Amino acid sequence: MNSLLKAQHKAVKRSLYRAPCEQNNICKYNKSAIIIIKVFEHNIMGRKMNKLLSITILSVLLNSLLATEALADYKKAARPLAKEAGWELSLGINFAYSDSQSQSNTDDENAITEDLNNNGQTINNTFIFPLARVQYTFDALQTQLFLGNSREQISTAQFQYELGFTHQFNNQSKLTVAYFPQLPFLNETWEDPYLTGKTRSKTKDNAQGARFSWERIAGGPITLKYAFAFTKIDNEKSGQSLQLAAAELKQLQRDSFYQRIEIETRFPIASGIFLKPALQYTKRSSDGEAHSFDQYALQVAVQVFKGRHALITTLSSSDKKFAAQNPVFSKKQDTVNMSIFSVYSYDQAFNWQPLSFNILAGYNNENSSIDFYDQEGLFVSTGLTYKF
Repeated sequence: MNSLLKAQHKAVKRSLYRAPCEQNNICKYNKSAIIIIKVFEHNIMGRKMNKLLSITILSVLLNSLLATEALADYKKAARPLAKEAGWELSLGINFAYSDSQSQSNTDDENAITEDLNNNGQTINNTFIFPLARVQYTFDALQTQLFLGNSREQISTAQFQYELGFTHQFNNQSKLTVAYFPQLPFLNETWEDPYLTGKTRSKTKDNAQGARFSWERIAGGPITLKYAFAFTKIDNEKSGQSLQLAAAELKQLQRDSFYQRIEIETRFPIASGIFLKPALQYTKRSSDGEAHSFDQYALQVAVQVFKGRHALITTLSSSDKKFAAQNPVFSKKQDTVNMSIFSVYSYDQAFNWQPLSFNILAGYNNENSSIDFYDQEGLFVSTGLTYKF
C-alpha cells in the first residue's frame, strides 16, 4: 500500500508540473489516430514505441467500438451536479501495473547510479490503489461540496486528493475551487540526485496547492483553468557530492512555486462523440534557476459516450524551456514531452446499479537535452467502483 500511496501523490506533481492529455471520433478519429501514431513513430523508437502503440491501439479500438453505436442525442444544456440532493460516496479499488525509467524514481533498485549519463533503472511494480470521493449536493442541485478524487482530473492522469466546491449558475456555467493538501509520508525524492557509486538517501518532497475552473463561461463553449502549487524539499543536498562552488549549488535548489493557466473548449463532432482541445502554459519558479522553466502544451481529448459505456482518451505534447544552465552538466536543459492517457468505464457492471467497471491506461515519454533527465512510464490498471 505504501508504494501505491507514493505513486498516487507523485502523480500530483507529474500531472500539475508536466503536461497531461485529451481526445477524437468514428471515421475522422481513425484517420487522426493513424496520423498520431506516425508522429509518435518519428519521435520515439524501439521499446518506447512498442509501449506507446499498445496504449494507442487499445484506445483506438475502444473508441471505434463505442463510436459505431454512439448516443443518438446531444443535450446542449449542462446536467445538474447530481441526480438528487444529499450525500454520495464512491469508492474504487484498482489493480495496477507500472513500468518506469527515471532518475527521480526513489525505488530501492534505483538508489545507486554509477554515472550521470543515464536516466536510471527500469522499475516494474504491481500494486493496489483506491480512488474515493465523498460529496454533498444542496437541494437546488447547483452547489456541491466534495472531498477526494475528481473524475475530470482522473481523465487527464491527475490523481490528487482534493477538498473543494462546485457551483453551477443559471446560465449553465460552472465554477470549481479545490485545494489539494500536503500529505505526509507519501512523496519522496533523493537528497542529492547527483551522488554516484553510492546509495542515495531519500527525503520528503512536500507539495500542496489549489486549482480554479470556470467552465462554459457565460453559457458558451470556453473553459478557463488556473492552478498553483508549492513544493519544498525537507533535506536539500543537490550537488553537494560534487566539487561545486556555493553559487553553483544555489542554482540546483529545487523548492519551487508552480503556476498553470489553461484554456479549453468542447464541441460535438458526431452523435455522442466530443472533441476537447486545450492549450496550457506552466511556469516553474525555483530557488535554483537551473530548475526554473516555461512549459507550453497542446492537449486534444476525444470523449465517446454510448449507453453504459464512456471512454476518454487524451493526447498531449509539450515543450519545456529552462531558464539557466545546469552547473552539473554545463548546459541548459530543454525537454519535449509526449503522452497518451485513456479512461474507460462501464456503468451497472454485472447489472448491478451502483457498480461500475474501470480501465485506466497511459504512456508518457519525456525526452531531455540532458540524458540524466529523460523519463519514460507505462501505467495500466483495472478495477471496480461502488457508489453508496
